[in-house]
Amino acid sequence: MSEAVKRFAKSFIRLVWRLGVYFAVLIAALRLFSVAYGRAMHGLDMHFAQSPAVKPAEGVGLGQARLLLAAVLAWLITAYLGRDRLGPILPLRASAAAHLLQGMLWGLAGVAATLGAIACFGGYRVSGIALSGAALAYYLPLWLAVAVVNGLAENLAIMGYPLFRLAGDTGWVPACLLVAALFALAHLGNPGENPLGIAQVFLIGMIFATTIWLTGNLWLSVGIHAGIVLAEDLIFSVPDSGAVYTGHLLISRLAGPAWLSGGDAGPEGSVLALPVFALMFVLLWFVYRRRSPRPT
Repeated sequence: MSEAVKRFAKSFIRLVWRLGVYFAVLIAALRLFSVAYGRAMHGLDMHFAQSPAVKPAEGVGLGQARLLLAAVLAWLITAYLGRDRLGPILPLRASAAAHLLQGMLWGLAGVAATLGAIACFGGYRVSGIALSGAALAYYLPLWLAVAVVNGLAENLAIMGYPLFRLAGDTGWVPACLLVAALFALAHLGNPGENPLGIAQVFLIGMIFATTIWLTGNLWLSVGIHAGIVLAEDLIFSVPDSGAVYTGHLLISRLAGPAWLSGGDAGPEGSVLALPVFALMFVLLWFVYRRRSPRPT
């Protein structure tokens, strides 16, 4: 066996071992936190208002908080055991807030453009305001917090340690493709999703991964994710990856064939979403194209 083959085999085994440990810790920690959360809620006799078709916004926020804690734990444990030096995945510096805010505006713009195109063909209609007064004062800050926690949790869990570790061994292009596929795979179980919606989730995953490559950290991708959540779940009040939550700002509905409106999957299931987010991908590339240092 040549030295090159031996080095490749050793590197591959080390990569598989690290990712195996990471996802094992992530899943175990998430299950442990979920069991503890369920018992605490039962013990306190606390329940959030919901219906069979609508999930509570508070519940999804707490669920994403559990995922965030599990992702941080898995990242720290795996990096310690593997003696990884991956660089600043979530650096606390001046550009962090700027990239987070910029990302939120990108995410909001993407959903707004998609729904604007759908509305031009009669697929999205608004008939009134659903929130005002005390309800608005409650749900507006709640959804802002949920959107940011959602972006942090899902992006860190899939686009954090796994992406940086893969990029260090395979290069950024294969790593981005792999984690985007994993991101889409994680959404397969969502009720109401459709093949077009999953394809759109893959494209969004590529956007997240690529912005991480270009900026060197997660903050811009977290902001884009948070902006998409805020736009769908609060501002434009449509299904989000096949799920509907409490706290919609508008009384709105998606109408017409599913290929146009997205149907139960929401706007990401619309054929019009693909060109909008493909254009966003191109624009982000030209705006932020700056190679980050290769992780080691």
